[in-house]
This record gives sequence, structure tokens and C-alpha cells, in this order.
Amino acid sequence: MKKFAPLLLLLLAGCQAWLTPPSSPRPLAPPFGEFREFQRDLSIRLDQGGRVDYRVRLSLTPERSRIVLTDAEERPVLTFEHGPGRTEISRTPALPAALSADALIADIQLALWPEPRLRAPLRPPWRLQRDGDTLRLYDGQTLEARVSFQEGERRATPIPVYNARYGYLMLLLPVDGSTPSPSAPAPE
Repeated sequence: MKKFAPLLLLLLAGCQAWLTPPSSPRPLAPPFGEFREFQRDLSIRLDQGGRVDYRVRLSLTPERSRIVLTDAEERPVLTFEHGPGRTEISRTPALPAALSADALIADIQLALWPEPRLRAPLRPPWRLQRDGDTLRLYDGQTLEARVSFQEGERRATPIPVYNARYGYLMLLLPVDGSTPSPSAPAPE
């Protein structure tokens, strides 16, 4: 019987993996839909206790989106370009390995894109839920990310985004002298 115990455990572990549905890839929003050019400071508090700071620059048109994260020396660490028939995300080793480039871009979109644009690519099991000034993205019943909009002028307030899957808190902060970012969408 002792010979079969490891085999039985292995078999049960395989069944568990087979029965647990894999998480589906998080959909990215389509282009912003308007002409905008702005930037925000970005601070990310990692689950392990570290913190990284970047500047995020957004160049948006009705058909294209370009998002670039730069470090303190203004070197790109992450670039996202999305247009008709093309989506490209590139990262450098300066972006910590614990951070998913796709998740960072999707979280920036969750905080700054108009809500109808966020909803457009969502298919089950993905769903977006608004509760007052809080917007939550779910993969089935599992919380993926949450953005909490602050009271007051949204162009001038910090926007915190919690990513539950990767365990980080991202804070988008206004940049002095920057063209204001778009207002977050009003509740439906």
C-alpha cells in the first residue's frame, strides 16, 4: 500500500489540475477613441514590499494607442502600441520580472479608458462591475483588479489600482504641468 501512496497523490493532483479551469487571458481595451496626449507619474508597490516608480506617457487617437513607461532617466521600460490589426507590447529588463507587462497596460486602461471601451472586448467569464466610485474587473468569480476613483476633480487626484492576481498596488498620480488626463467615466 505504501508503494501506491505516491502514485495515488500524483493522480489526485493531476485530476485537480484537470478540473480547475485555467484563467483566460485578460482582454485589452480597444484604442481610446479620442485624441489625447498626457502623462502621469506611476508608483507600483509590489507584494514583496518593494516599490518602483515610472512616468507613463499616453498618445491616443481614435484608432491608435501608444503607452510608454519610462524610468527616472526617461529610458523606456515598457512600450505598448495598438492600432488596426496590430498590438505590440515590449519590455526591457529594467521592468521587474514580477510585473506582467500585459497586466500593467490593462490596469492603466482600467483606470483611464472610458467605461464603454473597457466593456467592449469583455466576453464571459470576464465582467466589469461598477459600485459607486469603484470599478472591479472579474475573471468569473475571481477579482482580477480594482480601481477606486477619488472624490473631487479626477484629473487632479491620484487613481489607485489594485491588481489581485499579481498582488501589487499601482498609483497613477497627476504630473505638474502636464496636459490633464481624461476624466474617468461617470457611473452608468
